[in-house]
Amino acid sequence: MGKDMKMIDFTLCEANNRYYGGHAGAKKGIIYNGENWFLKFPKNTKNINKNSQLRSYASSPICEYIGSHIYNLLGITTHETILGIYETKVVVACRDFLNDGDLLYDYNAIKNDFSLEQEEILESISSSDYNVELEEVLKLLEINQTFASIKNIKKQFWQMFLVDAFINNNDRNSGNWGIISHKNNKSFTLAPVYDNGASFNSKLPDKKLEEILENKVSMLNSFYNSRICAFTYQDKQINPLKYIESMQNEELNKVILEIVPKINLDDIAKLINDIPNEYANLPVLSNSQKNFYLKSLTYIYDKVLYPTYKNLLAK
Repeated sequence: MGKDMKMIDFTLCEANNRYYGGHAGAKKGIIYNGENWFLKFPKNTKNINKNSQLRSYASSPICEYIGSHIYNLLGITTHETILGIYETKVVVACRDFLNDGDLLYDYNAIKNDFSLEQEEILESISSSDYNVELEEVLKLLEINQTFASIKNIKKQFWQMFLVDAFINNNDRNSGNWGIISHKNNKSFTLAPVYDNGASFNSKLPDKKLEEILENKVSMLNSFYNSRICAFTYQDKQINPLKYIESMQNEELNKVILEIVPKINLDDIAKLINDIPNEYANLPVLSNSQKNFYLKSLTYIYDKVLYPTYKNLLAK
C-alpha cells in the first residue's frame, strides 16, 4: 500500500454562486484554485461514526472519485475529481467542465426535442427516465441531428456502457449523461463522463459487504447474476455483463478490444488503497470497502471482460 493520498479541506473556499441540480444529494458551488468546482455531499450521513452500520452511506463521494479515476486510467474523458472535507462531511469536489456560455443538455432533453422521425421511433419503443430502451438510444444517436453531429458518439456511448459495467455503476439513466452546447449551439461535444457515485454498491454497510464475500453464492450474485443497468433490451432490463459476454453488438465488441487491454488492476488497487481510512477524525474508506471493491473489479475482469476479449480475438 502506498502513502495515503492528500485530501483537501474545502471549508473556507469562496462560494461561486452557481447552482447544480440532479438527484444525487446536496451540492455546493465553490471557487478552488481560481476555477469553478462543486462539492457533492453524501445523501445520508446522519449519526455516522466509526462503528455505525450507516458509515458506508458516506461512500457515494468516494465512489464518485474512484469511478471517475478509473475512467481516467482507461483514457476516457471524465470530470476531474478531488476528495476532501467540508466542515464535518467527506465530500468529492468536481471541476465544473462548462465554460462561460456553455450549456449541458442531458440525453432526455435532446430526446424530447420534437421531430416527426423521432416521434415515430419513440412511439414504437417503450422507455422511461430511469429505464431506457437500448434500441431507442442507438437509433437516436444516428438520426438526431445534434447527436449525429458529434464524431464517434456511438463509440463513446459504448465506452461508458463498458466501464459502468466494470465499476457497477447501475444508475446511468437518461438524466446523467449528455452533451455540451458551445457558443450558442454553434457546436456540440459529448460531455465528460460524470455522476459515478452509484458505483460499487455505495449504500451497503461494511457488515453486508463482508457477508457477501464470505459466501460464494452471494458473491456470484452480487458480482454477476444480479447486475443491472438503466438500459433495457426487448423490454427486459439488461445485465450489462451478460450483454458484454454475448458479443452481439459489433460496435461494443470494438470497444472491448480497445479498452480491456488498458485495464491494469495493480494501478486500480493502488488508487483504492491510497485512499485513507480516516481523515480529520472522519471515516473515509474502510478496509472492508476496499477489499470488496477490489474483489469485485478483479472478478469482473477475470471472469467476464478478459475472457470476452480473448473470445473476440479468436473470432
